[in-house]
Amino acid sequence: MSTAVGDQRVFTELWISFVSLVRSYIAAHDLGRIEGRAFVDEGEDGRLTVREQNRILVVDFDVQTGKGEWAMYDDEPGPERRLSGGGFRIGADSLVTFSDRRSAVEMEIAAEAFTAKVFDQD
Repeated sequence: MSTAVGDQRVFTELWISFVSLVRSYIAAHDLGRIEGRAFVDEGEDGRLTVREQNRILVVDFDVQTGKGEWAMYDDEPGPERRLSGGGFRIGADSLVTFSDRRSAVEMEIAAEAFTAKVFDQD
């Protein structure tokens, strides 16, 4: 097994774990709401989409490199509706580095950060 194949397997498993964390945090947030729910897809094919009222968070991840990009949109994805975005990297040690931060954070903290973006709590 080559290193690239091994890395891809690690990044695939890390992505699955990351998606699971985001989905869990979104569900926990929804439990405390009186009305309205966020909709989260399965995160398949390296893309996770979270839709909450008129905001959409799209997270793309490349299992080949461990790098990803995220974008927040107003109502529908599209360049003219993009509110914010950035890059990130999940390391083989499960630490996440965001393009706009100096230090890496634990995967759980990164999942919380994405959840906060959806609910405008960052």
